[in-house]
Amino acid sequence: MKANIIQFSFGDGFAGSAKMAVLSSKALIDSGHSVKLVVSKDSLTKKRALEKGIPVIEFDSKQKNSTLVKNILSNCKLQNTDFIVAYHSQDRKVVMKLKSKLKKEIISVAYRQNISLSTPIIGSFLYNKYFDYMIACSNGVAQSLIQEGIKKNKVFTIHNTTEIPENIDSISGEKIRNQFQLNDKIVLGISSWFHKERKGFDILFEVFSKLDAKFVLLIIGIPDENQNEVIEYAGTFGISETRIIMPGYVDNIYEYYKAMDIFLLPSRSEGFSLALLEAASCGLPIIASDIPGNDEFVEDRKNGLLFNISKPEELIDGILELTRDPLLVKNFGINAKATFEAEFAFKRFAEKLNSFFDEAISNRKK
Repeated sequence: MKANIIQFSFGDGFAGSAKMAVLSSKALIDSGHSVKLVVSKDSLTKKRALEKGIPVIEFDSKQKNSTLVKNILSNCKLQNTDFIVAYHSQDRKVVMKLKSKLKKEIISVAYRQNISLSTPIIGSFLYNKYFDYMIACSNGVAQSLIQEGIKKNKVFTIHNTTEIPENIDSISGEKIRNQFQLNDKIVLGISSWFHKERKGFDILFEVFSKLDAKFVLLIIGIPDENQNEVIEYAGTFGISETRIIMPGYVDNIYEYYKAMDIFLLPSRSEGFSLALLEAASCGLPIIASDIPGNDEFVEDRKNGLLFNISKPEELIDGILELTRDPLLVKNFGINAKATFEAEFAFKRFAEKLNSFFDEAISNRKK
């Protein structure tokens, strides 16, 4: 059953949720749905969408939400639209306003990519009133939504995915290792924006400070303007900036993954990490914090290692164990890639997403 869908993804486009807005739009179009993606002017989301042939409508998202909603109502043909879908906090506010005006004529959907650490009671009331469905990117996020007070029958889990290059197996990290003189180093990799507590940078730096000089940190995704802050924070743990490599936001991200020896994910809170999926698709051994989301991909000692965030010594032990055991590294990498391909590849995500929209529109017609 084909539907007319308008998806909203305001913001600069660097967040994982923006990437998911593009990937889900592509998946729905490939399944035969009519999709338009509403984006911020000149954003990375717009660029990515156009590269994939996704129709976009752009607005100045910095204007007041009330003005933005008026402009959307004036410029977007919503009368024949079946679904409006929100990906970010601003999108959710916009879609709630649109839903309040359009009432039951349209099905409203909100994606949630993170476990909310605190939500006002009014938040769950408004979400229950103005959203017909909420899609959680993991079972952990779904459970947190229900605990916040979202009605259970509104919550669906569709795990995130990532789109990998067709030539992933032939991509090499040799160029990156040569560029940064890493051939005699053990490269611990992380792909993350800088949030000391949520992303576990304090755990990461505490552990890294206890490893010897043959270990280096390769951190992807830290914008140039935030890198001094990372260096200064690492310095409080006695870590020299010569041991940290930050290439910033990169287009050839898989070359950087292939330059890593071990991928680390020490977060205290995750939805369902795109970086974890990207690392797994490259066949990297993974050590991740034992938290909701991470534990839905990593099966301890089968396709990676899980560690207790309150016991940083477990992360140290895991790094040293993998350093000493190349066969374990190989097996974890093979199994992580197999898990990604079997359960979380783009095709599997598209099937689940299409099934959700088919079911939602069928329920409306009952």
